[in-house]
Parts: sequence; C-alpha cells; structure tokens
Amino acid sequence: MLYPLKFKPIYKEKIWGGKSIAGIFNRDVPCDRVGESWELCSHRNGTSMVVNGILAGESLQTIIERYERDLLGAKELLPGRKFPLLLKIIDASDNLSLQVHPDDAYAYQQEQEPGKTEAWYIVSARENARIIYGLKESVTRNEFLNALQQNHFENVLRTVPVKKGDMVFVPAGTVHALLEGVVVYEVQQNSDTTYRVYDYGRLGPDGRPRELHTDKAVEVIRFGRQETIDFSRSKIECPYFQMEKITVPEEWRDATNNQYAIYCILNGKGIIDSVQGEERVEKGETILIPASLGNTRLRGNLDLLRIS
Repeated sequence: MLYPLKFKPIYKEKIWGGKSIAGIFNRDVPCDRVGESWELCSHRNGTSMVVNGILAGESLQTIIERYERDLLGAKELLPGRKFPLLLKIIDASDNLSLQVHPDDAYAYQQEQEPGKTEAWYIVSARENARIIYGLKESVTRNEFLNALQQNHFENVLRTVPVKKGDMVFVPAGTVHALLEGVVVYEVQQNSDTTYRVYDYGRLGPDGRPRELHTDKAVEVIRFGRQETIDFSRSKIECPYFQMEKITVPEEWRDATNNQYAIYCILNGKGIIDSVQGEERVEKGETILIPASLGNTRLRGNLDLLRIS
C-alpha cells in the first residue's frame, strides 16, 4: 500500500528569481536566481522524484502508472496519464512579466495541454508589496492594445496590495503579475503555458528581448467583469482544485474520502500518522497523501495548506 510521499524539488532559474526560497525554507539551491521550485509535478518540463520510503528514487509518473487507483481514488488523470495539478513555490525577487494564461479549450487546441487556472498563498511579502490583478472593468481590447503600444498601463491595470497570509485566485484569462518582493505557494492546473504581453524590455540568456505572445494573449484575456479583490479568505475552491489554510495546534484528523490530498507545510513540524505508520514532516515540505490511506492524523504545531 502507498504511504505519504515526499518529493525532491525541481529548481528553475529565472531572470526575476532570487534567494528567498533558500532563506525561508532553509534549502540548498543551485544558483542565486531561483525563481521557481516545482514541488509536485508530472509534466514534460519536470517530473517529481520520491525521496522517502521504499519508493525513493521513483518518479511521480511511474507511481501513477503503477498505482493509479490507490493514488488518485475517484479522480481522473489528464490525457497522457498526467497528474491533474502542478505545485510551485515562486520567488518574485523582481517583477514578473505582465501575463495571462489560456483556458482549457484554447490551450488544448493551441498548446496540446490543459489551460492554467491557479491560486496563490502569499508566504512572504515585503512592506507595501503589490501585484497586478486583472484589468479595470471598463477596459476594452483596443484600449488594452493601445496601452501596450505606449507602455503606459495606469488606466488599464489593477495594481493592488498583498501581505503575508493572503490567498489569491487567478482564473484563466486574468491578466496578472507578481511584483518585486513576493513569495508564494502556487497551485495550478498541470500546464506550463504563459503568454507574456509586457516584460520591461528585459533580455534573455541569449542577449535578446524575451519573447512576447501578444496575439495569443488578447485572444484569451477576459475583458469586462473581473475577479473580486478579496484575499482574506482561508479557502479557495474551483472546478480544478481546492486550497485551504489549516492550523494544527496539537492534533488534526483528516480523511481522504477516496481522493488524494496534498499537504504544503508552511511553518512548524509534526508527524503524519496513518495505517502505514508515521512520517515526520517539517516546514517547506510538500507531501502527497494517496487516496488509499483513508484516515490520517497530524500531530504537532504547524500551519499547512491542504490541497485537493
């Protein structure tokens, strides 16, 4: 039977990355510009490897193919037998590009993968930190394109403050950007498709301006009514995932109900008790709870995100 699974992070160097993931989670990282740590993934651009128990060294994809029903329970895989979600930690030590992600229909047609609806938990934010979160509701397609041409966005974008502990829902079609000084846990559909529309004129590793995708972006941007600015919630639910902040003062009991769950440990340490024994967990770890485990008990003093 499967047990709580831990995975080796996959680090991605980014022009806007930094050292915050190493500092916050006490990790050794391969460079000074780590922008993303892929915590749990089964994608062509990265696949997680197990680091604990008898399955150490096996990939998440191998485990899916060998133990699909025990792992997922009632949930279905994506085409290609891929895991439905992708989890990251993102360090925005500099501004990310102004960007948008497509929905399922457009992404499957154009990119041969799912769309990308996502949500963020703000792990850390410097004083007066802000993000770009959608357009002003009166903005039309032509007004947005004019703003891009003039590099003048004050009248079209919503720039809003964020702080540690905020939860932000970013459905496909929402123009957005993490700005300097923000670190987030991100849960998203299993997709790596991003359409950049503005990037501050930055150069990529080849010395050329990074590619923009304006034509595709304007086809998928949601104009008109935008997502409500309310980051104070403790749970986000959508058709693709649920993310909930849980505080464990001493003990917390959970049930998989024939579905997998994921624990992202934000602070503290503890022990997961299950029919497979005990598994110690600590800050910064991401643990996949297989559907077949049934009831679990978490002992300790810690904060976590429960994702399903």
